[in-house]
Amino acid sequence: MHENEHGESEVEEMKGRCCLLVVLLAIVCPARQDQTSGIEGFVTTDLTTVIPNAKIGVDSVTKGFHRETLTDASGYYLVAELSPGAYSIWAEVPGLGCIVYPHVAVYPGQIVRQDFHFARAKRYPETCEPGQKKSK
Repeated sequence: MHENEHGESEVEEMKGRCCLLVVLLAIVCPARQDQTSGIEGFVTTDLTTVIPNAKIGVDSVTKGFHRETLTDASGYYLVAELSPGAYSIWAEVPGLGCIVYPHVAVYPGQIVRQDFHFARAKRYPETCEPGQKKSK
């Protein structure tokens, strides 16, 4: 075996370089963390009055995925654990109607904010039934 200028053999030098490479990769490329995402927001009337128990629906534009939830007492909703992608999201409020945002982009690890504001003077479709969803 040959030795380098520091008296190390080629094998020892190679081991040292491999260890250094492993350490650098661990720093530069951390282990993949959970990359799930979500959509959150508030449902209000005229930007001031919160609407509890509004039905929120989320549909994947490309994957055939569908999930529903309700807003809490403060009008807030969160649809978590979504895969990154494009979603159609809608809010339905009895007596006020339905608002749909047909294309909301969600990126890895991101929580997207999408609020719904029902103006009392405006008319919305009554329900968010499939095929009747109208864009805001």
